[in-house]
Amino acid sequence: MTASKRSILIINPNSTASMTEGLRPLVEALAFHDSTTYTFFTAPSGPPSINNERDAADSTTHCFPALRPLLAAHDAFLVACYSPHPLVAALKAELAVVVDSSSTIKPVTGIFEASVATALQIVSSSPPREKFGIVSTGKVWEEILERAVARLLGVEAGGKSPFSTIPYTTIN
Repeated sequence: MTASKRSILIINPNSTASMTEGLRPLVEALAFHDSTTYTFFTAPSGPPSINNERDAADSTTHCFPALRPLLAAHDAFLVACYSPHPLVAALKAELAVVVDSSSTIKPVTGIFEASVATALQIVSSSPPREKFGIVSTGKVWEEILERAVARLLGVEAGGKSPFSTIPYTTIN
């Protein structure tokens, strides 16, 4: 008996199609063709890149209505934007209400959340003082990502955490 393939919708929440196209070879290289199909989505309109929290909120406004009709057709969702993107929470909330007939929970995550979870797995198997950090593309993200990591880890500012710091570059 052959199990059916899982379907993952990979969401680029900005309106730059070339960014979505840049994801294809990365995903295809994972070679999960026997078990998983991937569909790619680009925001129909909105900001061409996500450069701050305002852009993230704006892109959610543009993406969400176009994504709603696609939710039933996919088993999982990945928001491909390295930020605490509000689209992740919006999709989780929507999917908690609109459960398909099989009552299957459909996972939603962003690449930010996935990277923090992976980093935690790595540092938890390392010596006790190991920490992880994030390198960002701009100073604006330093505080945003620090707050988001603290929220994900349930750590108050200044509390004990496996998270180190966010150095940034000026590359955009």
